[in-house]
Amino acid sequence: MPDQDTSPRSEERGDKTTQRAVLSFLLDEFPAKHTTVTLWWMGFGDTDAVEEAIQKLDVVGLLRRDGRAVAPTAAARHFDWLEMT
Repeated sequence: MPDQDTSPRSEERGDKTTQRAVLSFLLDEFPAKHTTVTLWWMGFGDTDAVEEAIQKLDVVGLLRRDGRAVAPTAAARHFDWLEMT
Protein backbone atom coordinates (compact mmCIF):
# COMPACT_ATOMS: atom_id res chain seq x y z
CA MET A 1 0.00 0.00 0.00
CA PRO A 2 1.53 3.36 -1.01
CA ASP A 3 2.04 6.06 1.60
CA GLN A 4 -0.86 8.44 1.85
CA ASP A 5 -0.19 12.09 1.17
CA THR A 6 -0.83 13.87 4.46
CA SER A 7 0.28 17.32 3.31
CA PRO A 8 -2.37 20.05 3.51
CA ARG A 9 -4.33 20.75 0.35
CA SER A 10 -3.65 24.12 -1.24
CA GLU A 11 -7.01 25.49 -0.07
CA GLU A 12 -6.08 24.55 3.50
CA ARG A 13 -2.78 26.38 3.18
CA GLY A 14 -4.47 29.68 2.37
CA ASP A 15 -3.59 32.45 -0.04
CA LYS A 16 -0.02 31.92 -1.19
CA THR A 17 0.33 35.40 -2.69
CA THR A 18 -0.66 37.21 0.50
CA GLN A 19 1.46 34.96 2.72
CA ARG A 20 4.48 35.40 0.46
CA ALA A 21 4.07 39.20 0.39
CA VAL A 22 3.61 39.48 4.16
CA LEU A 23 6.54 37.20 5.00
CA SER A 24 8.87 38.83 2.45
CA PHE A 25 8.04 42.28 3.78
CA LEU A 26 8.54 41.24 7.40
CA LEU A 27 11.87 39.59 6.57
CA ASP A 28 13.04 42.76 4.82
CA GLU A 29 11.86 44.92 7.74
CA PHE A 30 13.29 42.75 10.53
CA PRO A 31 13.84 43.56 13.42
CA ALA A 32 10.87 45.94 13.07
CA LYS A 33 7.52 44.48 14.04
CA HIS A 34 4.22 45.25 12.34
CA THR A 35 0.57 44.55 13.11
CA THR A 36 -2.32 43.30 11.00
CA VAL A 37 -3.57 46.86 10.78
CA THR A 38 -0.26 48.29 9.53
CA LEU A 39 0.08 45.46 6.98
CA TRP A 40 -3.48 46.12 5.78
CA TRP A 41 -2.76 49.86 5.61
CA MET A 42 0.33 49.14 3.49
CA GLY A 43 -1.83 47.30 0.97
CA PHE A 44 -1.22 43.60 1.64
CA GLY A 45 -4.94 42.85 1.38
CA ASP A 46 -8.07 43.34 3.41
CA THR A 47 -7.85 42.74 7.14
CA ASP A 48 -9.29 39.23 6.86
CA ALA A 49 -6.74 38.21 4.21
CA VAL A 50 -3.85 39.66 6.19
CA GLU A 51 -5.03 38.04 9.43
CA GLU A 52 -5.43 34.68 7.68
CA ALA A 53 -1.92 34.95 6.21
CA ILE A 54 -0.46 35.77 9.62
CA GLN A 55 -2.37 32.91 11.24
CA LYS A 56 -1.21 30.36 8.64
CA LEU A 57 2.42 31.55 8.84
CA ASP A 58 2.26 31.42 12.64
CA VAL A 59 0.90 27.86 12.65
CA VAL A 60 3.74 26.59 10.46
CA GLY A 61 6.38 28.42 12.48
CA LEU A 62 7.41 31.18 10.09
CA LEU A 63 5.99 34.10 12.07
CA ARG A 64 5.62 34.70 15.78
CA ARG A 65 3.14 36.93 17.51
CA ASP A 66 4.15 39.31 20.28
CA GLY A 67 0.86 40.77 21.39
CA ARG A 68 -0.58 42.38 18.25
CA ALA A 69 2.83 42.63 16.56
CA VAL A 70 4.28 39.93 14.32
CA ALA A 71 7.84 39.18 13.23
CA PRO A 72 9.54 36.37 11.31
CA THR A 73 10.91 33.49 13.36
CA ALA A 74 14.59 32.58 13.53
CA ALA A 75 13.84 29.64 11.21
CA ALA A 76 12.29 31.92 8.58
CA ARG A 77 15.18 34.37 8.84
CA HIS A 78 17.73 31.57 8.52
CA PHE A 79 15.98 30.09 5.48
CA ASP A 80 15.93 33.57 3.93
CA TRP A 81 19.65 33.95 4.69
CA LEU A 82 20.35 30.63 2.92
CA GLU A 83 18.70 32.11 -0.21
CA MET A 84 16.87 28.86 -0.94
CA THR A 85 13.92 30.57 -2.56
